[in-house]
Amino acid sequence: MENLKYSWKIENFLKKNTENLENVIYSITWTRTAVDPTNNTPTSICSTIPLEVPVNAEGFVPYEQLTEQNIIAWLEENVELEKLNTRLWGQIEHNRSVVHAPSFPWN
Repeated sequence: MENLKYSWKIENFLKKNTENLENVIYSITWTRTAVDPTNNTPTSICSTIPLEVPVNAEGFVPYEQLTEQNIIAWLEENVELEKLNTRLWGQIEHNRSVVHAPSFPWN
């Protein structure tokens, strides 16, 4: 795989209160984008991933203290990043081989 530029975008997340904790994030909707270095064209994959709900405050980050980096770290711990990046690379290779017709044949 070439030197692709990857980025995350947090699209949404779901939170709930548990018996012991408030505003616990339990689902993240995300987009992972890779940019083709040869033509600067992006390709993306969007998905939702469930998170394990903590049962106590150990290691819990209060909602008010969360950062985008916290969420991205959770994503990277819970997705198969190498497999995801390989899928993005496959999409880039496919897009490179697609030839777009400049116009319709009847014009």
